[in-house]
Amino acid sequence: MKIDDIFRKCIEIPGVSIKRSEFNAELLMKTKEGKGSMTFFQLFPGLTIAYIFINSPTWAAPNLGEDSFIKKGPLLLNYCVTGRCEIILNNGNFVYVKDGDISLTECFAQKQYVYPRRIYEGMELFVDTNTLATESTWMQKEFGIDIPKIIELFCPNDNTYISAVTPEVEEILIKLWELFDIAPPFSISQMKIYVLALFSLLQNLNNIPPSQACTFFTETQVDIAKRVEKIITSDLRQHHPAWELAAQFSVSETSLKNYFRGVFGQNISIYLREVRMKKAAELLTSTRLSVAEIAELVGYMNQSKFASVFKKQFGLSPLEYRRSKKLENI
Repeated sequence: MKIDDIFRKCIEIPGVSIKRSEFNAELLMKTKEGKGSMTFFQLFPGLTIAYIFINSPTWAAPNLGEDSFIKKGPLLLNYCVTGRCEIILNNGNFVYVKDGDISLTECFAQKQYVYPRRIYEGMELFVDTNTLATESTWMQKEFGIDIPKIIELFCPNDNTYISAVTPEVEEILIKLWELFDIAPPFSISQMKIYVLALFSLLQNLNNIPPSQACTFFTETQVDIAKRVEKIITSDLRQHHPAWELAAQFSVSETSLKNYFRGVFGQNISIYLREVRMKKAAELLTSTRLSVAEIAELVGYMNQSKFASVFKKQFGLSPLEYRRSKKLENI
């Protein structure tokens, strides 16, 4: 499937639009839940790179057909710089790509891309193998790059591959990531060089790290984790012990904690503390509430304890933070 076909399907999604320029095409998503952008640069016929910035829990996937639950498309190579992305495997189980992970697959998201932490930054390479085989044959002739070989190495039997990147692969990916801030067309020339180096390296790795796709969670387990997250964040004044939540879902406390950490990448207590501090920072900036009132609203009856946790999170006391934000707006 060609990238333009994907664009056409993407802009059929409510809240998604496209902006084109001489050097790239940018998909923009804005909904009541959040916003995001994917900036695409076509490097060769059949090979496109996208730089992804998301501040939303989801991004709806394009409808590529109605006959099959899993859609096989181009080879997708993802590199997660920051955040966490949910992937559904062929068997319906869930796995998660996190900071510093790489994934390779020929399957699209079923209904939507899910970002449990709301924030996601990364890169995605779209490889249309058919177009590449007919219009970019020089890649194999001149550089020995064999995309079908890479697919067989990393995605045999339509499997999805996920792993932390090796140092040598990471070095190339970081250089590719940094090129987004450099103005084209120079950056595009550099992108081409690094992408060729990346695929050459992948197909010649001596030891391919085992896929982490074997560490999966079932739909029920993921659902429990997400329902727990809604419970603990719906009213930050409330405190919900893990044993109480586990009993509510008829699972052990250990299992509940494992499900939550698997989906959100953090222990419940750490995740909730960060949510509370983020909300406190928002209230300090947008309201005139006292520090004591804000502390209570985010679940701290002890103002000193709240101030200590806040300073540990932001490096400033609540009042210092409020003053600094006011100065920024002058």
